[in-house]
Amino acid sequence: MKFPFIFALICLLTGIEVSSEGNPRILRFESPVMEIDTVRYDGGTVNVRFVCTNICDKDVMIVDVHSQCGCAKPSFSREPIRPGGHGHVDVALDPSHLFAEQNRHLTVIATNGDYRKFNTITVHGYVARDVTEEEVRYPYELLPGLRSDAKAVGMRLSVRGEVSVKEFTVYNSAEKTMSLGWESGSRKVRAEIPQTIAPGASARITVSVSTAGMPDGEYELPFRLVADGVPSADIPLKGAVK
Repeated sequence: MKFPFIFALICLLTGIEVSSEGNPRILRFESPVMEIDTVRYDGGTVNVRFVCTNICDKDVMIVDVHSQCGCAKPSFSREPIRPGGHGHVDVALDPSHLFAEQNRHLTVIATNGDYRKFNTITVHGYVARDVTEEEVRYPYELLPGLRSDAKAVGMRLSVRGEVSVKEFTVYNSAEKTMSLGWESGSRKVRAEIPQTIAPGASARITVSVSTAGMPDGEYELPFRLVADGVPSADIPLKGAVK
């Protein structure tokens, strides 16, 4: 039955606490979602504080705080929180590698000595940059109007005879639909691509390399996309055979 799983996921993302085996909640965060509004990627670390209240009848300790990424680093009060008392979780958010809207979730683990409970807290805001979101997401220009998230494609280490498969994404920043094709100087290479890509759209490109007959060691094979009959810059396929 999917409903319990879906309900639990909603509770995790929204910060709603669900009793487990009849155990009541032990901490309540006054604002489980903290808004940082709009910050710049180069504006330095953003610090926010989440204040919590002990809502049970025993002392509570915050045991740990888990972050979903290295850009949100937590610290927290480590002394016991008395009934009705307050503790806090501080989060230092580094926006230097972020862009656009952000929801950074952290899981707070606390105990009253009898059992542990979890709370989810979230830092929400928008990170502004001097370039467009598409230029950050797809930093490599293959052709005017055609961008990619990969400058080269790393194929996995393969046993000789296997077919190594990898994907990357391209984005059409032009104002017209482009026809797509591909070319390679190697018969070992195959690709699956859409015939066209619309303005403002992205597309997944699947490339594969047959390693049958290839010697042991590293290899680099040529690959290019062709947009409206014009070949792109080379996107080498790099892998190894053992």
